[in-house]
Amino acid sequence: MIKRIRTGIDIGSSKTTIIVGELYDSGKNIKILEKIMIPSKGVKKGKIIDVELFSKNLKLAKEKIEEKLRTKLKKVTVGISGSDIKSSTTEVEYKLFDEEEEEVEVTQEHCKQILEISKQKVVNEDEQILGKEIYNFRLDDSGIMKNPIGKKGKKLEARVHLIKIPKIRVDQTIEALNKAGLEIENLVYNGEAGAKAALKKIDKINGVALIDIGDGLTDITIFKNNKLINTTIIPIGGKHYINDLKYVLELDEKVVNNILLEMKNKTPEEKLTVSYLENGNSVTKTFEVSFLKEIIDARTDEIIEYILKSIEASGYKEYLKNGIVLAGGVAGNYGITEKLKKLIDNDVRVGMTININGMTTQLKHPSAISGMGVLLTALEDEYILLQNTQEIQEKKEEKKEIKKDEEVKKNIQEKKEKKKEEKSSKSFEKIKKWLGNFI
Repeated sequence: MIKRIRTGIDIGSSKTTIIVGELYDSGKNIKILEKIMIPSKGVKKGKIIDVELFSKNLKLAKEKIEEKLRTKLKKVTVGISGSDIKSSTTEVEYKLFDEEEEEVEVTQEHCKQILEISKQKVVNEDEQILGKEIYNFRLDDSGIMKNPIGKKGKKLEARVHLIKIPKIRVDQTIEALNKAGLEIENLVYNGEAGAKAALKKIDKINGVALIDIGDGLTDITIFKNNKLINTTIIPIGGKHYINDLKYVLELDEKVVNNILLEMKNKTPEEKLTVSYLENGNSVTKTFEVSFLKEIIDARTDEIIEYILKSIEASGYKEYLKNGIVLAGGVAGNYGITEKLKKLIDNDVRVGMTININGMTTQLKHPSAISGMGVLLTALEDEYILLQNTQEIQEKKEEKKEIKKDEEVKKNIQEKKEKKKEEKSSKSFEKIKKWLGNFI
């Protein structure tokens, strides 16, 4: 039996997540086979800036998984983000009528033309498409429709949302993965992939913003009517909290991380003491927790301001019936959820990944939503491939049956013809014998 194993890799600013999953039971079920999270060495704000360093680290992780699973990882689906990823939405109008200006039946080809027109308008030569969505179709003066194919008209209109990425960024990612002995089968935007792991269909139908606050970036992805309709990436994230404390307190990152851990068990009225080595000497410092909280709150307020301004600028603020779902390593921390709840009329919640056989506690955390989404994208592609394979096989079997039926019918017909010939021959012999009586 063919093992339908797929691999998803999420390249984040602070960590890279590799998850291997399997589609089994004729595609009815999926399970996690292995996962590994490694520091994103050679990556800054989601971009691979040192190909050699990143690929070396990735190759070691790949070999560990291969040794454990006793199988080779070759083709992978990769999820990425970055402030250089841009998006745009265009209104496209396409004339359908022929030379005689008669109505034409809409086909899939016409929808492809809508996409091509949009590309010509907004995609530069040094960019390529990372994601696309065509929605809000109108035919002539009709209202909005989901699918115009098969209907007749003279003018087709639609909205097209395109997510674009610099080609040089794609080339760097391909080079890094190839050096690690991996081939990229599919490249996806993390915000779109993460929705598969954290959002229900009803969320995407009613309207929802998936906000993934990572270490160096915040991805804001808006869905409505089950379509991805807006994408914004802000170059700000959890790392900024650490940088703020490092700068104000004049401490290194390791000490700041310890402070953040200690703060979880302290009230604003308490004090916090840390000890560390500085130039070989032991140093002890005490801080008011309320003072530390002021530094953190200032950054939280800024992140929330960016989020709300981005949603406002998208024009879809009033469409978020199912509110905001938070993802990423920062989700649920620094008071972001609580402050957003006070500012947003609709629901605000921290996202959880859907439950899958073989999942660990680590993969259920909001920080793993993107990685799980990338794997689900890969497994979805495998499922489509399986369905297509089964469909082709069924058609082959159907043709065999038809051919078999035709052969059976042919055999029956040949037998009938043979019997007819034999009967005719016997009749002829009888006639000859009868005639012989008169000769």
